[in-house]
Amino acid sequence: MDKFNKIISNIQRVYLTENKPFVIGYSGGKDSTLTLQLVWEALSQLSFNKLINNIYVISVDTLVETPYIQSYIDHTVRSINEYGDKSILPISAYKLIPKISETFWINLIGKGYPAPSQTFRWCTQRLKINPVDFFIQDKVAESGEVIVVLGARSSESSSRSQVFSNKEEEKQKHPNRLSLHPSLEGAYVYTPIEDLSSDAVWQYLYSNPSTPWGSNNRDLAAIYQNASGGECPMVIDTSTPSCGNSRFGCWICTLVGTDTSMENLIDSGEEWMIPLIEMRDFLRTSLFPENKAKFREYKRRNGNVYFVKDTNRIAYGPYKFEWKKEFLKMLLIAQKSIQQNGPDPSYQLISIDELKLIRKIWKEEDHDWEDSVPKIYEEVIGNKFPLDFEDGIHFNTSDFALLEEICGSENLPSELVARLIDEERKLHGMSKRSGILAKLDRVLNEEWRTEEQVIAEDVGPIDEN
Repeated sequence: MDKFNKIISNIQRVYLTENKPFVIGYSGGKDSTLTLQLVWEALSQLSFNKLINNIYVISVDTLVETPYIQSYIDHTVRSINEYGDKSILPISAYKLIPKISETFWINLIGKGYPAPSQTFRWCTQRLKINPVDFFIQDKVAESGEVIVVLGARSSESSSRSQVFSNKEEEKQKHPNRLSLHPSLEGAYVYTPIEDLSSDAVWQYLYSNPSTPWGSNNRDLAAIYQNASGGECPMVIDTSTPSCGNSRFGCWICTLVGTDTSMENLIDSGEEWMIPLIEMRDFLRTSLFPENKAKFREYKRRNGNVYFVKDTNRIAYGPYKFEWKKEFLKMLLIAQKSIQQNGPDPSYQLISIDELKLIRKIWKEEDHDWEDSVPKIYEEVIGNKFPLDFEDGIHFNTSDFALLEEICGSENLPSELVARLIDEERKLHGMSKRSGILAKLDRVLNEEWRTEEQVIAEDVGPIDEN
């Protein structure tokens, strides 16, 4: 156990000589559990008068975590705070979540962002990096500088090994082998277990099965045994590889072909998770090149059409409105099924606040005069959707049918006219209507030809070979 005693001594030296708060990233996996356990052990050996810097333990809930891990992390955060109050350590734990405007479903179902892919991995920054950055920035503002403690190991993947290699020269220059945070001023990164192997990690966890915060490491081992794949570490930059096939990744991750972890859980008896894997697999089919025209708009969200570089192929934009509605329906059906068949009848895949914001986005960006969110919710869930009071002018399905009839007789795109009306409606009743002409002008300058017209007039026939 000499190697672990050396790590504990090193943690004590860093804490005492750097004189900065620790921000410990905890993902729920074996590496972050070991790191937190070693830090707790190391600092508990110090006298009370030396524990002058706070210790913050942070976990990120992307709100699309695998259900078991979400529950496991919630329990751990509560336990750390309960046991921390009884210890001498100035330790506290926090569960971080993305801003509601940046959640997975707001972006995918609300704004129509295509499911994440290797070429458009929009989820990592919004769901994982930003919540951590906001927390660290807040603590830097309070203390001047902080040390971000991560359970990263150089042997866990070739990608991480390359990151460690690139940082080695920088760490050699620092007396405590710290590196600068990749993007945040005033933050340093410390990786105390970077040289350990996976076997060494399990060696310590099995030798010390009871954590200082009351959890059992054998329960953690059981989680790994019930599913394949590694873990998803705390992410502080986009160099971290995808963890979509990980037991500790997001259930909806489309960055990998097959989620073997979730499949193994289902095979081991957790059939209530089937709706999750079915929705993930269906979303992934929308990324196939042959399906892009089916699922996605030919225009981007700014109303313009773009083409793939050096080709005559359209670079498709957000999901079509009809599919956004279908995805919402699928999600609510999955939620209802899990509540009925899973271990937690109150489990939510999407919150009411997210549904309300999606409703607002659809009304503003998709001129959803039908008001689809409450209808879909009530159709699937069977309960009345909790509507907030709304002032102003409201249109409905019959209004849009009339609009389509009039526009059809005048050979005008009904979507264009609806957009113009919606821009006017947003400023209805306001004493100052500054900027309305510019707004209308932007709408008129968007692409209003059909996809077929754009292809025929701008690029000619598409060569599929």
